[in-house]
Amino acid sequence: MNIKIKLLLTFLAGTALVLAYQPFNWVIIATLAPAVLFYLLLDADSRKQHIFLVWAFCFGMFSTGTYWIYYSVHFFGGAHWSLALLLSFLFVSFISSFIIPLGFLTYWARKKSIQSKLLLIYPATWVLVEWFRGWFLTGFPWLRLGQSQTDTWLAHIAPITGVLGVSWLVALLAGAIVLLIIGSNNRQRIIAVSLSLVVLSASFALDFIHWTQPNGKPIKVALLQGNVAQENKWKPEYRQPTLDMYLQMTEKSWDNDLIIWPETAIPGWFGEVAEQVIEPLRAASIIEQSDLLVGGFSYNPQTKQTYNSIMAITKDGSIDIYSKQHRVPFSEYIPFLEYLRFMEDWIMLPYDSIGKGQGKTTLQVAGQIAQMSICYEDVYGDESINGLPQASMLINLSNDGWFAGSIEPMQHMQIARMRAIESGRYLLRATNTGISGIINEKGQIIATAAPYKNTIITAKAQGFRGSTPYIIWGDSFIMAIMLGVFGIASVTRR
Repeated sequence: MNIKIKLLLTFLAGTALVLAYQPFNWVIIATLAPAVLFYLLLDADSRKQHIFLVWAFCFGMFSTGTYWIYYSVHFFGGAHWSLALLLSFLFVSFISSFIIPLGFLTYWARKKSIQSKLLLIYPATWVLVEWFRGWFLTGFPWLRLGQSQTDTWLAHIAPITGVLGVSWLVALLAGAIVLLIIGSNNRQRIIAVSLSLVVLSASFALDFIHWTQPNGKPIKVALLQGNVAQENKWKPEYRQPTLDMYLQMTEKSWDNDLIIWPETAIPGWFGEVAEQVIEPLRAASIIEQSDLLVGGFSYNPQTKQTYNSIMAITKDGSIDIYSKQHRVPFSEYIPFLEYLRFMEDWIMLPYDSIGKGQGKTTLQVAGQIAQMSICYEDVYGDESINGLPQASMLINLSNDGWFAGSIEPMQHMQIARMRAIESGRYLLRATNTGISGIINEKGQIIATAAPYKNTIITAKAQGFRGSTPYIIWGDSFIMAIMLGVFGIASVTRR
């Protein structure tokens, strides 16, 4: 097959992969798309072809799966459409380069047997690359194969291995499909079918294991979805109406144990609105015996830095703060910002970079210890378990208004659901424009609301105790398995 045709096919397979995730949820595509890549890699005859094939696949995957970067840069960053398109192209090209190790490793395995490549090396290599791009240069763990499986049996392995283990099973099924189709004898086909049945039946059986147990009585929770348009959020004339709106929504929610505002619901520093907002909320919290979590900015005069923070206001009158620890590069902080001011003629740049929070990642509210995260932090499974098993639930405050009108909010909510499955705990997610919701320990959404709607979401949330294997091991367990797979593959016959 001509290399140009191969590249086109892998690119198209990569672009189709977005259909496996929310809002489309055609989960079979998550298996079929990499199956196309694996098949074409079998026929690649040079290192160069291996590298170009995997890069073309990833370029297609990120082009359709993260096109919403353009929304942020153009509609809310103020960049001309041509500059926004260029920056989006450069971002996708750069992120796609993270997949290049897959090309080297599959080329290394070119002389191994078809079974070894499809069932051992290719799936394990895929997982290693997903793990690598999850932390390299602060990481971008978006569009992992396993994230598409929140509503399938395969997700039941996540409490043991995390989402990377789910990705492994998806890639394993992809390899089995290819082996079933091109296998040269019945033995290979029987292996492919048998392995697929084992994976599916074992995943189904894992659903009957309850890794964690309820802890205490459920609490009543209110999530405030203010729906403040991103283009208006920071305008001075919208500041007071925004604060008044959240205060009014809070007034209607005092019959709940916990009230949660979204990320940066206060469009400024906590200190600026201490008398107007914070102290009245504190006094009302004591009277109403309800706790609050409020998103905004905190300022530390010692470090002279501003932080993206969550303030806990509790019914005993105390105040505690969690500040975001995993910042988004080129959004919350920009390296060498002072040298890039010349670009302000073409794109809006922040006044300053947001500081990196330090210390504990939990806050105590409504009788629960909650593992906190802000916005993008909930895409990192290994970081979301930092405060566990002490924490009885997960709470995320977010603002996906930067990508309003795109598929990003649906993708983000699906990723958040995987965090609940991995930890065996409820996750409470309050966002500015949606999607907000309460997710149970199995990753099921038990209360939510339509995006781009001003509303209050109320439901009961149950705290949990105990540890899933993933809480204990993190990503180290699945990575040990992958290294073991490579060890087995390295000693098998050609």
